[in-house]
Amino acid sequence: MVHEHPPMDDLTTLSPAEVLETLESVPFLAPYALALYCETRGLICPEGQHFKLFGPCSHSLLCDDQCRPIHENALSQAITRNEPGVFRCKSGLLNFIVPFKLTRSQTCCLLGGGVRAPELDLSTSKLLSLAREINDPGLVEDIEKLPIHSEEDLQVVAGRVAQLMDGTQGDNLLRLAFEKTMMRLNAVTGMLPEFDRATNVEQIFQLLGETLTVLFDLPRAAVILAADAARKPVLRGLGQWLEQTVSLSEEQIGLLLRAQERRHFFLEEEDCLGQLPGVKGESANCLPLVYGNRSLGTLALFDADLAPRDLLLIELLAGRAAMRMASLESEREQSLEARISAQIIQMVSDFSLLDQREALFSRILDLTAELLCASKGSLMVLDEDGEHLFIAAGKGMNPELARNMRVRVGSGIAGRVVSSGHSLLVNDIEKDDRVRSANRPRFRTKSFLSIPLRVRGEIFAVLNLSDKENQATFDETDLRILSAFAPHFSALIERTTSLEHAAAMEELSITDPLTGLYNRRFLERRMEEEISRSLRQSLSLTIIMLDLDNFKHYNDLCGHLAGDKALKRTARILRHSAREMDIVTRFGGEEFCILLPATSKKESLLVAERIRHAIEKESFFREQHLPTGKLTASMGLASFPVDGNTARTLINAADIALYRAKSAGRNRSVVFEPSFRGDQASSA
Repeated sequence: MVHEHPPMDDLTTLSPAEVLETLESVPFLAPYALALYCETRGLICPEGQHFKLFGPCSHSLLCDDQCRPIHENALSQAITRNEPGVFRCKSGLLNFIVPFKLTRSQTCCLLGGGVRAPELDLSTSKLLSLAREINDPGLVEDIEKLPIHSEEDLQVVAGRVAQLMDGTQGDNLLRLAFEKTMMRLNAVTGMLPEFDRATNVEQIFQLLGETLTVLFDLPRAAVILAADAARKPVLRGLGQWLEQTVSLSEEQIGLLLRAQERRHFFLEEEDCLGQLPGVKGESANCLPLVYGNRSLGTLALFDADLAPRDLLLIELLAGRAAMRMASLESEREQSLEARISAQIIQMVSDFSLLDQREALFSRILDLTAELLCASKGSLMVLDEDGEHLFIAAGKGMNPELARNMRVRVGSGIAGRVVSSGHSLLVNDIEKDDRVRSANRPRFRTKSFLSIPLRVRGEIFAVLNLSDKENQATFDETDLRILSAFAPHFSALIERTTSLEHAAAMEELSITDPLTGLYNRRFLERRMEEEISRSLRQSLSLTIIMLDLDNFKHYNDLCGHLAGDKALKRTARILRHSAREMDIVTRFGGEEFCILLPATSKKESLLVAERIRHAIEKESFFREQHLPTGKLTASMGLASFPVDGNTARTLINAADIALYRAKSAGRNRSVVFEPSFRGDQASSA
C-alpha cells in the first residue's frame, strides 16, 4: 500500500520503535538488553538482542515451553499493577519490566535483561550445559561475559525508568528524541554535498549505504534501478549484507518500481518479499528515487521500523541521491553529445581525404562499430537495378562469403529497412513481432540495429550493427548516435560518388579506349608540366617516339582485329618495360610516345633498346608473313632543352629521329641530332 505525507501528529508523537531507540541512548540503561512490548504492536526487539533477553523475547535458543508462563505472568502482573517489576527466568537470569502509557489508549512495557545474579554459579547452572548441547561456542562465550547485577540493582534501574516515563515522560522522551533527530539532521545536511561530489553511481550507493547504516542503524538497505536497454532491474544490496545481486520477477519489478509513486510506500512479506533469495524480509519501506519527471529506481529498507521524522530525513537523502544520479546521467549524455560532435568533425575531416567509395564504406563501418562497441556489422549498397543489396563492407564475417551475399529488397532485415524507409532497432529478434525469427548461430546476441543511408533523398545503402562486445542490447541512445552520423555519411558518400564519376570521366577523356594507355591530349598537358618542372629544377627530359614497322602491311595481311590485338600487346610490353616514373601514351594509329622525366639521352637510349628488344622477341599473329618475318618497332629520341624547349618542338625533334630510324632500315633506336633538321629540310 502507498503512504501519503505523514500527518503532523506523527511527526510530534513518538512511535514505539522511536521510544525504544531513545531509551537505548539513556546512559544508565546501557548495560541492559532492551525490548518494548506494546498491546497493538507486540514485541519490538533490536536485532542481535534476542538471545540476551531470553524471557521477554521468547526467541532464545535456551528457552522452552516452560519459560513462556513465567514471562507472560510477569508481564501481566506489571500491566495489571501498573508498577515496575523484577523477575528471574527459568534459566536464572534477571529481567525487569516497566509499564507505561505511550498514548491514552496504548499501554507499553519496557523489558530489560541480559544480566545474571551474583549468586548464579555458572558451573552448576543449566545455562552452560544447555548452550553446549546446542553446540554454539559463541553462545557459551556470551553467557560467560554477561554482566553481574543484583535484584536490588534492577529494582533501582526499573524505578528510574518509571520516573523517566511518568507524567513528564512526554517532555523527557521528546527532548531526547529531538536531540537525536537534530543530530541526524545535522549529519544528513553535512552529507548532502558529498552526494553532489560523487563522480559515479557506485560512489552514490556507497555514501547512501554508509549513511543509512551509521546514522539510522539500517544495514539491510538495497536499491533497484529502473530498467534500460542495457540491463534488467535487479535488487542490489548497499553494503555487504547481500553477497550478490538478486534477480527479480516481473511481479516483483512491478511492486518495487512504482514510477507513479512520488513518496514512500510499504510492502509486506505477502507482497512476494518472501520469495527474494537471500533477503528474507518481512517488510520493506520503499522510497522512489525520482528527480523531476525521471524515475531512476527505488530505495528499499528491509525490516525497518522507522519513525516518521527519520523517514523524512531518509527521503531527503534519497532525493539528493536521485538528483545526483540524474545529474550524472545528464552529464554522460552531454559528454556523449560533445564526443559525437567532435567525432563528426574529425570524421568529416578524415573522410574528406577519401576519394574511393570502397575505402569510405569500410571506414564508415569501422567508425560506427567502434562507437557503439559492435563486433559485427555490414554496409549494404543497392545495386544499379535497385532490386538487391550487396555487402560493400563487412565486419566479423568471411570476406569471400560477404562478396557473394545478395539480399532482395523487401526480404531480410536490410531489405525490409529499404522497403520501409525506416531504421530498425531490435532488442530480441525472436520476440520482436516486426522481424520475429530464430537467431542465427553466427550471432552471439539477439539484438541489432539497422539504419538507411540516403543520397539525394533516395535510399542508397543500409548500415547494420550487431553483437555488442559486452553482449548488451542496442538502445535508443545507440539509435540516436547512429542517426546523428547518418546525414554526414550520406553527404560523404554522395561526394565520393561524384568524385569517382568525375575521375572516371576524366579517365575516359585522357585514356585511349583500345590500349588503356594515356592519349595524346594527356601527353601534351603532361609535357607542359614536366618541361616547367625541368626548367625550374634544371633537369633533363627525354621523349621516345615509337612506331610499329610495316604495321599497315600487317593490318592488310591479318585484318584489323589482329591489328588491334597487336596494338594492345605492344601497349602491355611498353607498360612492363618502361620505368614506374615514365609516362606511356598512344600518340595515334600505330605510333606511341614515352615521356621520361629527369632522364638524359644516354639513360633514355637504354630504356628504348630494352623496349625494342622486348617487341622484337614477342610473338605476334602471322608476323612471319611480313617482309622482315617479325613485327618490330623503330624509335626516335629527343631531349629537353637541347633538342627543343617546348612540347611541340620536342615532339617534332623526336619525330625526325624516328624518321631517321625508319630510313636506316627500321627496328632501331635513333637519338636526335641538330644536323637532322638540315637533312630533313633538304629531303623535303
